[in-house]
Amino acid sequence: MYREQEMTVTVNGSAESRAGAFQKAMSQVKVEVTKQLPEMILQIVPQDVEVLSAKELTYKERFLGFLFPRTRTRCDIRMNVSVSLRYVKLSDIPYEEHKENLSPAQHALHLR
Repeated sequence: MYREQEMTVTVNGSAESRAGAFQKAMSQVKVEVTKQLPEMILQIVPQDVEVLSAKELTYKERFLGFLFPRTRTRCDIRMNVSVSLRYVKLSDIPYEEHKENLSPAQHALHLR
């Protein structure tokens, strides 16, 4: 029932700062793990991070094309994250099945 597994997922993040891009990418780890493993995940522990690409774009932005210039930054990061998982395999849990046979009157009274 209880299992442990190692997995590697690829995640992306974009933000206005390097720390923000890294944080957005790390917040995508749970989403990617859940897509690949549809079990009841108890714990996700990052083991290793490998940066595949990191880009920082700086550009000038102006209001109405020529007023109030300001410098903007956009950071993008793509990385592989190795994680250690602890999960419960739901198909291994033995459930007892009980069926009720209620008449329509009993069903209406119990509202089941």
